[in-house]
Amino acid sequence: MNSDGIRPLLEVRDLVKHFKVGAGTVHAVDGVSFSIMEGETLGLVGESGCGKSTTGRVLIRLTDATSGSVTYQGQDILALNKPKMTAMRREMQIIFQDPFSSIDPRKTVGDTIGKPLYIHHIGTKREREERIDHLMELVGLSSRLYNKYPHELDGGRRQRVGIARALALSPRFIVCDEPVSALDVSIQAQILNLLEELQDTMGLTYLFVSHDLSVIKHLSNRIAVMYLGKIVELSPSLDLFKNTLHPYAQALLSAVPVAKLRRTRERIILTGGVPSPINPPSGCRFHTRCRHKTPICSEQEPRLLDAGNNHFVACHLAHR
Repeated sequence: MNSDGIRPLLEVRDLVKHFKVGAGTVHAVDGVSFSIMEGETLGLVGESGCGKSTTGRVLIRLTDATSGSVTYQGQDILALNKPKMTAMRREMQIIFQDPFSSIDPRKTVGDTIGKPLYIHHIGTKREREERIDHLMELVGLSSRLYNKYPHELDGGRRQRVGIARALALSPRFIVCDEPVSALDVSIQAQILNLLEELQDTMGLTYLFVSHDLSVIKHLSNRIAVMYLGKIVELSPSLDLFKNTLHPYAQALLSAVPVAKLRRTRERIILTGGVPSPINPPSGCRFHTRCRHKTPICSEQEPRLLDAGNNHFVACHLAHR
C-alpha cells in the first residue's frame, strides 16, 4: 500500500530476469521494484538494452521471470497456472513497438482486432463484428478499412489497429512498449493524444516504455529511469524535470531539445560505452561513465532511497 493506505493496481517487488547466453548470463532486469496506481501512467525510460522492454514483457508474462513477484490486485500473476493466466489476459494487454511486425500480414484489420474476442469465446459472430466496429471507431479507423490488410495501411493506422486489438477485451492495465518510436513525428503526436484520450474515457492504467524523455513527459504521472537492469531514479514527472538527481538521468535530460528561443541547456556527454549486461560493474552500475564518481561508487551498490517528496534515487552522492 502507499502512504495513504491505498493498494496499487500493480506492485512489482525484486523482479529479476536473466537470460542464459552461451557460458554467460545476461542480467536484463536485476532487482526492480515499483508500483502503479489505478488510472496513472508510469513512464519507464532508458537507453536501448537497459531492460525496460523486458520489464514490461515480464509484467504480463510474455516472458517468464527468473525471480521476484508481480502482484495485480493482490494476486501474484507469476504464480498463476496457464488457464488462470489466460483469464488474466483480459485484464492485462500490450501495445507493441513495431505496428507492422506485431500484426499478422495474412489477416485483415477486422480479423486482427477480433482475434482476442475469438480466442476468449466472447459473444456471437454478430456481437464480435459489432464490437470490432466500435473499437475501430474508438481508435479513429474508418469502417472501410475493415477488410484491408496491414501492407495497405500506413504506420499510424497500423498502430491504431494494434491499439484496438489491445482494447478488445476491455483491459484495465496496458504495457505500451515504445508505441510511437517507429512512427513519424507528426503521427507520434496523434497516437500519444489518442492514448491519453483512451485513458481518460476508459480509466486505463499504463506502463509506458520509451527511450525518449520528451515523449515520456507527455503522458506520465511518474517516471522511472532505468540503467543496465536497475531503476536509478523514480519520481513524479514534473519533479524529475525540475530536480533531476541521478547523474545518468541528468545526462538523459540534457539530450532533450529545448524549444524556447535563446534558451540553452548544458549538454552532458557520457564517456565510454554501456558496460556488458553479462558482466555488469560492481557497486553502482553507472560509475564507469559517471563524472561525479567517488571510490565508494565502485565498491558499494546504492539503494533506491527517498530523497523527499516521493522522489527516489539510487546514488551515493544524492544521499550524502
